[in-house]
This record gives sequence, C-alpha cells and structure tokens, in this order.
Amino acid sequence: MSTVVSTPESRSGSRRVAPVADRHPHWTQSLLARTVLGVIVVAALTTAVLFLSIDYVVTRQFEQLHAERSERAARQIEASVATELRRLDNLSRLLVNDADLVNSSYYHLYLEGELEHPQAAVNRIAAAFSLASVALWTPDARLVTESRGTGMPGPVPPVRGTASPAAGLTAVGDTVWLISRGTLEHNTNPIAWLVLGVPLGEVLAGLEQTYGATIRRAGEESPVGPDESRALLELDNDATIDLAVRIPDTVAHALSQVKRLLAVLMPLATLLLAVSLALLLRWQLRPVSALATSIGAVGRGDFRQRLPVPPGSGEVGQLVRAFNRMSADLQHLKEMERRLQHQEQLSAIGKVAARVAHDINNPLSVISSAQALLSRQLSETDPSREYVNLIRHHTERCIRTVENLLEFGRPIHPRLETVDPVGLIEGILRRWARHDFGEYPLVLHSDGAMPSIHADPMLFEQMLDNLLENARLAAPGEPVEVHLSASRDRLLVEVVDAGPGFSPESREHLFEPFFTTRKGGTGLGLASCLAIARAHDGEIEIGPGPGGRVRVLWPVR
Repeated sequence: MSTVVSTPESRSGSRRVAPVADRHPHWTQSLLARTVLGVIVVAALTTAVLFLSIDYVVTRQFEQLHAERSERAARQIEASVATELRRLDNLSRLLVNDADLVNSSYYHLYLEGELEHPQAAVNRIAAAFSLASVALWTPDARLVTESRGTGMPGPVPPVRGTASPAAGLTAVGDTVWLISRGTLEHNTNPIAWLVLGVPLGEVLAGLEQTYGATIRRAGEESPVGPDESRALLELDNDATIDLAVRIPDTVAHALSQVKRLLAVLMPLATLLLAVSLALLLRWQLRPVSALATSIGAVGRGDFRQRLPVPPGSGEVGQLVRAFNRMSADLQHLKEMERRLQHQEQLSAIGKVAARVAHDINNPLSVISSAQALLSRQLSETDPSREYVNLIRHHTERCIRTVENLLEFGRPIHPRLETVDPVGLIEGILRRWARHDFGEYPLVLHSDGAMPSIHADPMLFEQMLDNLLENARLAAPGEPVEVHLSASRDRLLVEVVDAGPGFSPESREHLFEPFFTTRKGGTGLGLASCLAIARAHDGEIEIGPGPGGRVRVLWPVR
C-alpha cells in the first residue's frame, strides 16, 4: 500500500478556486457587458461631438473664409479687367506714334490703291502684341482695314461716339470685347482711329488659370449661385455684365475626406478599444472573481480558502493578501473556538466524573467486597458461583468506566522529550504484535529517516494504543498498517485498517465524547486521542477510504 503524505495545504483543506474564465460568473459578465457598452456609448458621444464640432465650428469658419476668398477673387477679377483695359489704352497710345502705321494710313487715305501698306502694318501690330483684333477706322467711323484672329467675330467697332472714352468694353453679338482707341495724326491732323480689341473670354480664361477659379457669365436663366461670388463689369452703353466667380473649396473637400475617414476609423477604434478593455478587465477580474467566490465560501463558514496572490503590488494584490490574512485569522479563531469547546467538554466531563466517582465508588467498593466474601464461601461446584462471577465482572467494568471518566476529564500536561518517532512506533508495534494481534502482523511503512519530535512517550503510546485497538476491532483477523511520513513542519502517522470505514454521518461526530458506533464502546477513545494530540499542538483527522484511515498530524520542531 502506498504511503499518503500530508502537506500543509492538504491538511488545511485549502483548494484551488477555479479561475473566473472557467466558471463565467454572472456578475463578471454583467460588468464586462456594462463596461463595453459604456465604452461604446462614450466613443459614440465623442464621435458625435467631434462631428458636430467639425460641422458647426470648423466647417462654418472655413465656409466664411471661403466666401471671403471668393469675394476677394471677384474684386480682383474686376480689377484685372480694368488693368487689362489700361494696358490696351497704353498700348494704343504707344502705337499711334508708329511712323510706318501713320504714313501707310495717310497714303492710303489720300492716295487710292495703297491698302496693302496699312494692312501690313495692322498685321504686324497684331502679331507683335498677340492681339485678337487690330483695326483702322476713319474719323467718320468707316472701316479701313483690320486683322482679326480665326473665329473672332467682327469687325470690332470703336467705342461709340467721338466723346466716348478711349478704352472700354463693348458687345459684338454674343462676344464682349475689351477695346482701346487711339487717334492717328499727320501734321497734328487726325487721319484715322487705331482700335485694339481683346475678347473678354480670353482675358477671363487667363484669370481662371491665375486664380484657379471658374468664371462664367450670369443671367436670368443662370443667376449667381450661393457658392459663387458676383463680379460686375460695365459696358460702353452703360449696360453691365454679371460674372459668377467660383473658387474651388479645397478645405471643404479636405474636411469631407476627414469626416469620411473618421466615420470609418472611429467605429474601428471604438471596437478595438472595447475589445481591448474587455480583455484587460477579464484578465484583471480573474482574482476579483475568485475572491468573490472565496468570500461566499467564507460566509458559509469555510475558512480554509486561500487565493494565489497576483503579481505586482496593485490594489487587487493587496486585496487578495488581506483576504488571505483574514481567512487565516478566521480559521485560527475557529480552531481556537473548537479547542475551547473541547476543553469545556472535558471540564464538564471532569466535573461529572468527579461527582460520579464520589457517588458510585463507595457502593461499588461495598459490592466488590461482598462479592469477594461470597466467592470465598462458595465451592467451585456451587451453581451460585456463576452469578457471583457475573457480579464481579460488571462491578469491575463500572469501576473501569469511572476511572476512564476521571482520567478523561483531567487536564493533560505532557512531559516533552526529544524522541525518534520510528523507534517509538516500532517498540509499540512489537508489544502489540506479541500480546494482541497474534498471527496477524502489524505493518509499518516509513519513507526513510524521520525528523525527531517533542512528545510525551507515555501519552504518545496511549494515543497509538487507542487507534490500534479501534483498527483491530474494525476488521478482526485483518492486518493493520501504520504509515509514517514527514513534510517540512509535520509528521504524519496514519493507521489504516481493512474495515468498512466511516460513514459520512459519523465523520462529523467521531471525536465527540461518548459518541461511538461500536456496541459496548464508551466513545472516549478518539476523543482522548484528540486531546493528547492537541496537547502537543497536533491534530487528528479522518482520511479517505477505502477502509478506515485515521491521520495523526504531529508538529516537527
């Protein structure tokens, strides 16, 4: 039979509490669910606030800036058109002093048949200055010659009226021109008008590239939109042209991209945060959940609960350490209470025993003396001798019971000696083998050299005698085994028999005085064994089956 070695953990009955992940307690799941839901709600609120901030703060500010920029671009376009008119005016003032143009125009006007010379001068000017239209007009508004680009409508008239400004805008069909007029003179006499023209669309195309804008003519059918700015140009007939100027809103496009990106990233970030927090809480709550389970066990009176301390010095670790100390203190208090109750029982038994001895010893002595006198007077063949012997037997039994009561009720004061447990137990077993067990051997199993113990050898022998007697009576004729082993601070002595063992109902009362499951027993054997063990700071417990197994836990000092 293999030896069962008791450890401090097995003796205290502590067990490993299953991790929270294996049990999935309802409160932990509820906490995780509430935490994840809270994270999602907070993230959703944060996202909503962020989007509202972008929409009602950032977007509004950038819309205002964009409107100001668009309005500024419209004013710059108006100024650019005016600048282009001044350029044409300055150019016309310069070209009217061109000697070749003046002479060719003079000879043409006064010498018929010389049109090719003015035409050549006009073509030269148009090519040199990249002008869409260059024309010569007589003072009475007759066209002399012109140079006009391909696809350009024309001819482009001069500004109406001799009193009209030298530069301005005029409409020719659907085309609006920027024109400038200069007077050609010969010997201070005006001989012709030089009219330079640039289509407004060509000017606006250049301005679109300059300002990165879209410029179009607005009208009744296509008015200026809310995202466009209005530029106003005046024609030479006091009419006006409305231009709709649109500046690309790159900031709004960027904000739209940011919002779309946030719409994707925020839910993903929320999901990752919720999952990460759930995993972190699940890991952090493992000791807390185990602690809650152990607290419930402590509340039910099980003070053997011990929890592994999580690594680190956080609040959870401090809580687990405090719980372990509390559980150990409660277990110690419970043990002290149990021992005090046992001592109170012993004290009560001692008082009862003293009273019984006082009241019964004298009558028993008279009965015993009378029985001895009758026994001497009767012959060996007298039929009454059987009854006299029966009186003697039961008188001795009563006297022995009273003596046991007196002995059980007295306080135990061991005389400690340093003894070798192997030698002490072997000597006890040899005496038992000679006198009581006969052919059925007592078997000692030892794990080798054992540490010395402090014990009263007589009390130790009395305790082991009671245990061996119970084992012998539990399985008559069967061998009894004694197992001896040691741990760091405890010596374990196990007495094992092949009997029926102990029922679950009897286990709770085995060490109570006067409780017995054997007919004719007094119920003081195991109670006295427990008193002896506790007098040495030891303990006795019932081990698991099969058979009977009683463990003596003796301290090693």
